Amino acid sequence: MTQRWLMLMVCVAGLSRAQVTPAVAPDQVAPDLRAQDLESEAKTALSEKRFGDAVALYRALLAGQPSDLDTLLWIARLSAWTRDYLAALDFYSQALALEPDNVDALVGKANVLLWKHSYQEAFVLLAAARQLAPGSPDVALAWARYYHWQGDDKTAQVYLKTCLSSGGDNQEEARELKASLAPDHTVQLRLAYEGDTLPGTAPGAIEQIGATYFNRQGDVGVDFFHLDRFGEAGNRGGLHLSRKLGALTSLRAAALFGEGGYIVPKQDLSAGISRTVMHGLVVGADYRHLAFRTLTVDAAIANLDYYFEKSVWILSNFAANRVEGATTPALLVLFYSGVRKNVTIHAGYGYGTEVFQLALPTDFGAFRRDSYIGGVAFAFSRKNRVEATYTLARRSTGQFENMYLLALVHTL
Repeated sequence: MTQRWLMLMVCVAGLSRAQVTPAVAPDQVAPDLRAQDLESEAKTALSEKRFGDAVALYRALLAGQPSDLDTLLWIARLSAWTRDYLAALDFYSQALALEPDNVDALVGKANVLLWKHSYQEAFVLLAAARQLAPGSPDVALAWARYYHWQGDDKTAQVYLKTCLSSGGDNQEEARELKASLAPDHTVQLRLAYEGDTLPGTAPGAIEQIGATYFNRQGDVGVDFFHLDRFGEAGNRGGLHLSRKLGALTSLRAAALFGEGGYIVPKQDLSAGISRTVMHGLVVGADYRHLAFRTLTVDAAIANLDYYFEKSVWILSNFAANRVEGATTPALLVLFYSGVRKNVTIHAGYGYGTEVFQLALPTDFGAFRRDSYIGGVAFAFSRKNRVEATYTLARRSTGQFENMYLLALVHTL
């Protein structure tokens, strides 16, 4: 009996030892299983568009395999999608350090640089990618973005045609970009009404009708105004035009003539130039000459525009108005923000010495003592847009002037 119990105990002990002894050491199994789990969770987060979670999971995966190219590229892509551009550039650079001829890394880093308006650096990377993969639809799409963001939609169309004909995975992105390109030719009609009230005076009103023809190189248009302001009525009309000189420089000019008075100018001439200098920064200068019944006004205007991520920008200009030998300064700063795809709001402040009055409160060089400006533009279809602007201005007398502008814009 004792012998049988001893044999049973030996068998049980052997069985227990067999159950707890692994076939492979834990340090060989756990890392692989953990990497597979992390990658699976990251892909699930990607499919559910939880990009922040996906970045964290891929970063954890990278900690165990710091030289994995695919993981570096995914972190770089996701960082760019979540607008963490510095991290995206860092991880794309790490990927290129491992594989300098990786086309995905070259194109991805170039796209981030385009979003940051670093066009020259992006050009170098895209040129290298094109040499490595001349038929790549991703490379063609990146070149289309490059030219579009510099105002050369004609060249962008050429690259988009290549991209769309290739049947790659980026067809939806290419179609979205194509829809945002300026058409070869278009005509825009504008109807506007501005009201003006100031205590102690009769209400003022301005009706405007205009038509502008656009092509890829610029635009030319005609305008007609009927003005009735502070007891002075008259009509005026004229031309305006602009012309691109390459991708970075543009010229503009306008001329209006009509029945002049003390408030309404009988002659309004202007000319200007703008140039993109770096990272979305555009500088410009304008000259304007106005002739009233009893005086002339010459205005020299310096403009500064900064375009930030395509939908938000700051517009400011400084004007030196010369009237009867005296020079007076004026400053206007406007901040615009694109809220949604079809809605834009704007708000701003202007300060200057009251010198003369023009048709619109935001005209170059025309500022009351203090001006507070706000408005909204709503595009209710691809061809129709309505705009509304309200301005509260303090006059030199201390009175407040209310101005409101309503406009309807239709594209043929």
